[in-house]
Amino acid sequence: RYRDSFLKGLDYLLEAQYENGGWPQFYPLKKGYYSHITYNDDSMVNILNLLKNLKEGKHVYAIEPSEEIIEKINIAFNKGIDCILKTQYKQQGVLTAWCAQHDENTLEPAKARAYELPSLSGAESANIVLLLMTIENPSKAVVNAVNSAVNWFEKVKIMGLREVKTYNNEGRIIDKKMVPDENAPAIWARFMELDDNTPFFCDRDGIKKATLAEIGSERRNGYAWYKNEPQ
Repeated sequence: RYRDSFLKGLDYLLEAQYENGGWPQFYPLKKGYYSHITYNDDSMVNILNLLKNLKEGKHVYAIEPSEEIIEKINIAFNKGIDCILKTQYKQQGVLTAWCAQHDENTLEPAKARAYELPSLSGAESANIVLLLMTIENPSKAVVNAVNSAVNWFEKVKIMGLREVKTYNNEGRIIDKKMVPDENAPAIWARFMELDDNTPFFCDRDGIKKATLAEIGSERRNGYAWYKNEPQ
């Protein structure tokens, strides 16, 4: 029963993949941002890591697919990596990082929820890079993608700023502020402008703000606007 369930789940993932190698957030497809190629919350990276474990035959899982399925997995994995390379954003001709979502047709950065505008992501991009770094005998394109992203991480890191959270008696965050601290480790903004990497913040009205303090408490305290994954 468990084996059948695992293999059906695998069939589902293989069927859900776009011809261009990406995966939508939902399948069967739903109208709206759900159909975009989704790196958000490491969705596509997690799928590719699963496929990588299976295709490399390292017996990570007790249940092992047939040779026929492994062949399909191999093709799906390679297409997924190709999609990652094609969606890496070029800024004035220079490769940078990725958006949380990319349009499934144009591959350009795309919008999701009202406060999740097209942007470069300081969070999802880190685990995309780590996935690329696990590839044995990588192509020049993969090596270039990794080096370019790492250079971008270095360029856009934020120093001297620390996030301070205030909690209520139930352990819930009731306030979040960014305060100067010269000893704070590097952090990265969750969303950065596509043209110049400027961090921005949004409320549910979708209007960009320059600082975290400018948005309402619900989104300010209920969303991770700064991340440290690129460390």
